[in-house]
Amino acid sequence: MSADETSAGPGPIRAELTGVPETLLWTLYYRAQEAARPDAVLSDPLAIDLVARIDYPFAERLGRGVRRAQWQGLRARTFDDRVRQFLARHPGGTVVALGEGLETQFWRVDDGAVRWVGVDLPAAGALRRQVLPSHPRRVPVEASVLDDSWQASVEQVAGGGPVMLTAQGLLMYLRRDQVLDLLTRCGRSFPGAELVFDGVPRWSSWVTTASAAAQARAIQSGREPASAMVAPSMPWPMNDREAAVLRRLPTVAEVRRLHPPRGRGVAHSVLLPLVDRMPVLRSQVLSIWSATFAR
Repeated sequence: MSADETSAGPGPIRAELTGVPETLLWTLYYRAQEAARPDAVLSDPLAIDLVARIDYPFAERLGRGVRRAQWQGLRARTFDDRVRQFLARHPGGTVVALGEGLETQFWRVDDGAVRWVGVDLPAAGALRRQVLPSHPRRVPVEASVLDDSWQASVEQVAGGGPVMLTAQGLLMYLRRDQVLDLLTRCGRSFPGAELVFDGVPRWSSWVTTASAAAQARAIQSGREPASAMVAPSMPWPMNDREAAVLRRLPTVAEVRRLHPPRGRGVAHSVLLPLVDRMPVLRSQVLSIWSATFAR
């Protein structure tokens, strides 16, 4: 942490979130687990520090998830690489992190000039302010991504300069009509910009939608402990067919799939990279995409 950054200070900070906002602790926890390994695929010391400081039963509610942890690391690296490419082309450009949560990407990719706007729901805002360091080039905005109010902050920070948008672990929690509307509005406001986002397969959308309702009923009836996290439903799956739908939007010029780097172990170094490139099978796994808006 540099001299021009300030943190909320040491000591445990209680996290009381539910629903979609609680998932920011989910992704943080897995990312920190991976970063703590000596052979980690991602360097993220701030994530490790945040998990140590936040008063939340991570293991009890979320489990260990070793394979999920490595995937979170590889997913984060894919986003990081794309942002670094943008900054190499546009030093001092503006990155907009939609649904930022407790993502620590700014500190991983900061080139000393990037301007950053992090957008998330007010429900997550208090925790973000308490645990994330402040920085003069990082502007937090508390708003729903479905509310155009955050775009004014981006325009003020960017000053007409190049803009890149990211949406990690966000769009799957929206309905298809909301996703299409969001991309349409972003394309109108930021022509030529790129949006990098991830998606879940259709089967995962079905499972989470059904299991979220079933788990809520189980907790209510006492058949499952109240401490268990109720995973929110993910109504919007992403695959090649959905990519074709996005390409038909008048504000979208291109949509293409991005490929995560290889990890360790057979699953992440051989099997997943192979599946990710096979048209028949890749619709069955998590995916990362790039959408470029028309000029």
